[in-house]
Amino acid sequence: MDIFDPTLERTLDGLLRDNRLDHSALKLEVTESAYTENSDQVIRIIESFRKKGFEIELDDFGTGYSSLGMLSSMPIDVLKMDRSFIINMHNSNTAVQLVKLILDLAKEMKIPVIAEGVEDKIELMMLKEMGCDIVQGYYFSRPLPTSDFEDLLNKEIEKRFNNVRV
Repeated sequence: MDIFDPTLERTLDGLLRDNRLDHSALKLEVTESAYTENSDQVIRIIESFRKKGFEIELDDFGTGYSSLGMLSSMPIDVLKMDRSFIINMHNSNTAVQLVKLILDLAKEMKIPVIAEGVEDKIELMMLKEMGCDIVQGYYFSRPLPTSDFEDLLNKEIEKRFNNVRV
């Protein structure tokens, strides 16, 4: 969906109404590059969505052209750190330091961070040790069709609660 589409807000409101969901049930991802196109207009649109209760996630953080100073004016609820930072942590102290810097900065701003593209246990452990809030990636699962996800979720629930006695 295009953030500059004048019908976007009405479309999202209709989807939520039709499915009897609250605005907080829908997370909107905005890529960092969208803020560089027309930052004042994007900020106004995002603020409008946030007032309605939508959660805004800044996706692909670190791949665009925004400055760190601009980050303070972006109305976001979650920062999604791009995989390009994580992939080099195995063999680059500079990459590790950049990840730590992003995590520390976000923590100071009280913005949770999602590390995108975690593919192995070493990356997971390094991010956990650095205090990353949330991770996502192929280490856990490749993208799945809804039915496969439901099957996986049901198996996990059965596994975890099969031995629970009530």
